[in-house]
Amino acid sequence: MGRAEESERLRTLLSGVRNEAGGALFITGEPGIGKTSLVDAALHEHTQSLRVLSIQGVEVEAGIAFGALQRLGGPLVAFVDDIPETQRAALRIAAGLDEGPPPQPPLVGLGFLSLLARAGADRPTLCVVDDAHHLDAESLLVLGFVARRISAERVGLVVAARADESVEGALAGVPRIELGGLDTEAGSALLRRGVEGELDPTVAADYVHVTAGNPLALRELATELSAAQLTATAIAHSPVPIGGRLEMIYTERMSELPAHSRDWLLVAAAESSGDPAAVEAAAAVLGIPADASDAAEGIDFVSVRDTVRFRHPLIRSAVYGAATDAARRRVHRALAEDARDRGQLDVAAHHAAAAVHGPDAEVAAELVAAADAAGARGGMLSRAHLLARAAELSPDAAEASERSVAAAEAALSAGAARLALHLLPKGDDHELDDVARARKLIVEAMSGMFLSEPEGLRAGMAKLLAAADLAGETAPQLRRQALLLALNSATVTEGRAVGATVREVGERMRAASGGDDVTAVVMRAASAFILDDYVTAAPALRRAVESLQEETGAGLTSLAFFVTVPCVALWDWDAAAELLRRSADIGRTIGALREVDACLWTLSAVELSRVNPQAASDYLEQSAELRRALGVGDEQAVNAAMLAWQGTPSVVVEQINHAIHEAGWGGISRMGAAAIAINELATGAYESAFERLTPLVRHPFLQSSHHHYPEYVEAAVRSGNRAAAQWALERIEAYAEASGSAVARALFLRSLALLSDDADAEHSFTEAIGMFPPSHRGDAARTRLLYGEWLRRVRRRSDARAQLEQALRDFEAVGATTFAERARRELLAAGGSAPTGSARVDPLSSQERQVALLAARGATNAEIAAAMFISPNTVDYHLRKVFRKLEISSRRQLADRFAGE
Repeated sequence: MGRAEESERLRTLLSGVRNEAGGALFITGEPGIGKTSLVDAALHEHTQSLRVLSIQGVEVEAGIAFGALQRLGGPLVAFVDDIPETQRAALRIAAGLDEGPPPQPPLVGLGFLSLLARAGADRPTLCVVDDAHHLDAESLLVLGFVARRISAERVGLVVAARADESVEGALAGVPRIELGGLDTEAGSALLRRGVEGELDPTVAADYVHVTAGNPLALRELATELSAAQLTATAIAHSPVPIGGRLEMIYTERMSELPAHSRDWLLVAAAESSGDPAAVEAAAAVLGIPADASDAAEGIDFVSVRDTVRFRHPLIRSAVYGAATDAARRRVHRALAEDARDRGQLDVAAHHAAAAVHGPDAEVAAELVAAADAAGARGGMLSRAHLLARAAELSPDAAEASERSVAAAEAALSAGAARLALHLLPKGDDHELDDVARARKLIVEAMSGMFLSEPEGLRAGMAKLLAAADLAGETAPQLRRQALLLALNSATVTEGRAVGATVREVGERMRAASGGDDVTAVVMRAASAFILDDYVTAAPALRRAVESLQEETGAGLTSLAFFVTVPCVALWDWDAAAELLRRSADIGRTIGALREVDACLWTLSAVELSRVNPQAASDYLEQSAELRRALGVGDEQAVNAAMLAWQGTPSVVVEQINHAIHEAGWGGISRMGAAAIAINELATGAYESAFERLTPLVRHPFLQSSHHHYPEYVEAAVRSGNRAAAQWALERIEAYAEASGSAVARALFLRSLALLSDDADAEHSFTEAIGMFPPSHRGDAARTRLLYGEWLRRVRRRSDARAQLEQALRDFEAVGATTFAERARRELLAAGGSAPTGSARVDPLSSQERQVALLAARGATNAEIAAAMFISPNTVDYHLRKVFRKLEISSRRQLADRFAGE
């Protein structure tokens, strides 16, 4: 009643499910508002045409990782063998059926999406999840992932829950229906239809107002009071039984039941999953008669058939809340014993924890065992919650502190940084040993980075160095981990770090870099780069790049944060890009999407630094698509450099960049400042570019300053600062000789040409153009632009046009619009023809383009789906759109269209 708009949205969803245009809805509202009734009414019309999988969240399973997912997917077991092997393995490990490396939740999510898509191919399939606020954290994350990825499948998902922060976070980005109260007309009709006697419409309208149109409150009023009583209550302005008073109504009704029926209801309320066998077993232990449920069913509190189900969650709350603490503990103890007997150790741990009053070493150990089992299945959030509860029940203070640190580590590994900080032991660390204190510092430092909190971000490197010192020789692997994270923190914050210096990172790394494994090699290279002169460091950097290139498997993904340091230090952007792409591919395979996101973001920075804004933008869009899949809407920090390349006014970019710098993101703010300067070069604002670049090259930071030197030479020469240009040229030459990089040599020759007499400039320009690899098309185009301008000045207009035409084509291809405009102006001045807006507009969206590229390289639909974390149906949908937009009809034509990309 009164839900026409909401019902239509549900009907539209169900219609889409039948027609390969599935989707999801998240229905939220207060208790009694009608969420379940709305869904049931919509399903009533479609039960014959859909396969409906329906579950209800129950508190007893909230600590069982992926427990709700197992219940929801159980009926689809016949289709499991039809999904890709890696996804099938992830689902089986998550369900506790197989042993293996704990799967990442996104990989479990992709597996469940594939399972639903396969089921949908057999028959349109709808999943309905009610009371989602009682689901385990991992199932919630998977359902959110699936809800955001359903597209071209015969699959739908409807999730209903009360207002709950964890549910809203997990389902962020999912289309939402917020159910409010009924309007006056519908609410009055509901109340008058159920009440005994005739109720005046104006009185009914008053009750709709005071109940805020809550359907349950109105229905219970009609059940509890007659029309005459409601009228008298309204006239006397007596309190109306709504909200918390509803539970009082239920409590009063329950008091009329026999004692053994009330006891049985408490068992059912505490058990919460609705398992009749568990309720019966616990009731028997407590001496409750077998027929005790009859009276409770008689007053419509509960139904007992295949499952025990309370008519409304508020009834269950009233039953549980009315009991004494001692009675509740007694019931939970009986339920724990039954769960142990049946081998349900997770459920037993939940009830055992609820059965104790105060610390209990045995129950704490039981919770730790459950936490370890959850972690083995990939349920790190469940592990965090279980360990936190174990810490609360641990009599030994040192053990409690240790378990709190472990809980925080689990939360951090799941991406819940704020929860991690909350779970860390408070107060004095004297209960922790040095290794545990080191682990605590690592959690604090990494949480500060994840949360983008300026103070935590800037202090991160110092905390990580302190952690490495505490770990020392006792925990060498932890020491190395802390030092690598400290290096990462240094590159993120640069000069904004407080409490430590990058030189200290280098010294600690050198001391801890014994051995021949890839981590040791990378650490020795980083320390040499930090502490030694470049000529001394170059061989160590080269060995590090070679070691990284030889690394396979997940080990490379764990080192992805550090590949740019040795690669770009050697002016080898190709190696950096190749290693980052490999790391991203491995991350996709294992479902480590947060690591993939970081790789894509870094790849965008690599492409920007070699003048390919289009590729950088594509990587950022892929990154944004992954964050949408994970339900994360925003970047940690805005990429001001990309804004500068996209033509955002400099004054706006500078304001954003200043805010990023003040927040502690020194590395990103350096990128932004450099991008502004480079685009100032494109517009001829040489003096401004020179002033902006001066602090970047005079105060360099690791590898991040390398590509600024050629820009600095150009700005210095054109602004009349030849001495500064000569100084920078000598630096570039030294780097080129020590690194052996063709790119460094080409950039040196381009810079040399700007400082050369006319007789030598041409040779340097042409040699530089021929030396750039194809991946540095933008750098080559900038060299052609400078060469073309030089040719025009020496009155070789025909030769100038040839260079400028090619530069214009290349700038348009890489999306360097500001440089393209400059090349267009120069070409016109040289007598050429270059109409405004000559760039070809790409008709494909970023996701369509990614699908097309993978298909052009020979990937199957299933392989593309796995790489992009979508279903094969969605891949097929995108390919049909690609073929239509490009006016082609085969994958062979697609391969020709994207040859060389």
